[in-house]
Amino acid sequence: MTDSLGRFTGAIAKSWDGPAIRAQLQSINQWLNDVGTQSLSEGRDRVVCAQIEVEGHFQKVAVKVFARQNRVKDWSDGRRGSKAQRSFDAAVFLVDHNLHTPEPIAWLDRWENGRLLESFYVSRFIDALSFRDALAVIYREERDNAPLMAILHRVAPAVRRLHDAGFFHGDLGNQNILIPRAADGEWLEPTFIDLNRSQTVSEPLSDRLKALDLARIALPGAYLDIFRMIYSDHEVFPAPLAALEGKARQWFWRHRRNSQWRHPVRTFKKWVQRTPSSPYPSDADFWLWDEKSAQPMIALGPAEKLRQRDLSDIAAMLLRGLWAAPGLFLRYQKIKALSFTRPVELKQRIGVALHPDPDYIKPELKLLHALGNPPVLVRFCHHETPEQWAAAVELVRRLKSRSIPVMVALLQDREAVLNPDAWREFLFTVIPLIADAVDRVEITHAANRSKWGIWKSRSFAELMVPVRTLKDRYPDLEFVGPACIDFEYLPVLASLAVLPKGLTFSGLSHLLYVDRRGAPENKQGAFSTLEKSILLKAIADGSRAVENRVIVSEVNWPLKNAGVWSPVMCPYETPAWRIEKLG
Repeated sequence: MTDSLGRFTGAIAKSWDGPAIRAQLQSINQWLNDVGTQSLSEGRDRVVCAQIEVEGHFQKVAVKVFARQNRVKDWSDGRRGSKAQRSFDAAVFLVDHNLHTPEPIAWLDRWENGRLLESFYVSRFIDALSFRDALAVIYREERDNAPLMAILHRVAPAVRRLHDAGFFHGDLGNQNILIPRAADGEWLEPTFIDLNRSQTVSEPLSDRLKALDLARIALPGAYLDIFRMIYSDHEVFPAPLAALEGKARQWFWRHRRNSQWRHPVRTFKKWVQRTPSSPYPSDADFWLWDEKSAQPMIALGPAEKLRQRDLSDIAAMLLRGLWAAPGLFLRYQKIKALSFTRPVELKQRIGVALHPDPDYIKPELKLLHALGNPPVLVRFCHHETPEQWAAAVELVRRLKSRSIPVMVALLQDREAVLNPDAWREFLFTVIPLIADAVDRVEITHAANRSKWGIWKSRSFAELMVPVRTLKDRYPDLEFVGPACIDFEYLPVLASLAVLPKGLTFSGLSHLLYVDRRGAPENKQGAFSTLEKSILLKAIADGSRAVENRVIVSEVNWPLKNAGVWSPVMCPYETPAWRIEKLG
């Protein structure tokens, strides 16, 4: 119900109404100009944090100050209610339906001769990051999959409850979802703000309205797919809704990209102020670690990854493959003919990997002893802390004291590519500490997988530059690589071709997985693990950049019911995987 509040018309929530509150609201311009007022967001419609006195105590409130608008919009708002009034009514709806929004306090309008001169919406202040800013912290500072998955498991169901209650937000961007966080880091229930474009209906939203809301959620493609499944109660995102959402998303983000032409003055101001267009990293720079599967996550969708590919790099790789193919085929045939012609001692040729995590290193060492103390691989990751590196060094020393052969792998992240000095410091910190305790060092990891931070061959070459100095400094230490992954040998040829002048590997290391084959003898086309290994040997035999021996430094074997701990299923167990597991 509209009330008169001095020179304003508006309404006050019953739980807040009283003479003292009315008096303060009637002088809202005065206390908005108080020195204690804090700006929360700038723009045409700005938001400030102010204090209001309630029964002798001051409480923080958020005030949205709506800007003047043209006559047509004033005429429209005079009939359907101002933005402030619509925000208040929408907030009341959410509160009545047990959905989270800052508690509505009041709305105030000042009209004169059919023109809306001043308009304010007042709500309780909530000290929380927006979904947008929380994601920026995760992407740029934490760089960890766990808090991202935790926040998706909070936000997606909250959006679904919003829609099931018949509430269409109308501007459901990441910036309009607040996500409080407890002291222990746990994300709390999301809160929805900026409600003036909303609509309400008496039943769950239609797919069309759901799609319009969901289209504004900004996430990298792979995580957007996860968000959709969580929104769908952990089921497959319905095809009709997916089609509508895809069209709405395409239109909305094209509209956003074209804003520079529609708002040239605003764009120029941002350029002058050096304001970044997005708080998030570029698609190429997304890098999030998953501790459960001990690998970075695939963050981008197929289309996003395709946009980052360097066509000239791909063309050069294909040409190298064509050039090498005839000689490679001849060497392959020759080596294959020698297979199984003499016995091979396998003792000390097959090892295991250990990780110095305090939660499970003790049982790992016990299992190692039960296996007869085979060779061990220990990984050092660039993204880890110096304390974690120290723990890995301690493990290497411990194994050395037991006369257990050790190989070390040094793994890059995207930051290593972007900051070569940090990568160099990492190498020159770790290697001197373990050089006398290990047999060999593998440099970089899965360079042919963009999730590990390398998009181009020249980026791999730059990571190799410090290795040349280290090899001269430690002549008895073997450096092996390029440690590409899977049955993809064109990247192996490309990596060997771009090694810095004067650098050669002491062995060709490769990560050869068999999980999608089911067993080593199962073939991928004409190639089982035997033929794949022979082809690797043929590459090493014909390259001047590597000595003629092959080290398969990583093999995985599928374990049933591993869930999100599996490198294939992490970070989310999709409906298809759940069905397969139950079957």
